[in-house]
Order: sequence, then C-alpha cells, then structure tokens
Amino acid sequence: MKKRYYPKEVECPFCHQKVKPILKLNRAKSDFYGVRYTGLDKKYWLVCPNCKAVVGAI
Repeated sequence: MKKRYYPKEVECPFCHQKVKPILKLNRAKSDFYGVRYTGLDKKYWLVCPNCKAVVGAI
C-alpha cells in the first residue's frame, strides 16, 4: 500500500523538525457506539514519519 503525504510542511512538536506528515485514516469509532457508521465522519491523522507521533488531524 502506497503512503500518502500531506502536501504542506508542518513542524513536529515532539522532534522539532519540519516534515511532510503521513496521512493515516482514523479508524477509531468509539463515538459511534450503538449508531450505524455512515462513513461521512472520516478524519485523517497527520503522523510524523520520524518519531511516529500524531501531529494533528484533518
């Protein structure tokens, strides 16, 4: 599977480097307990490729 990267550079607050974060699909569905998941609430995590920390979400 090919990795997708966020087009803008972001400074990681943990390793303090300017990186292009990896887009990773947020599959946490704990907020949807007892509710049918529609797929419209997809969010992506921005993951630092160096330290693997979550930098943000879109």
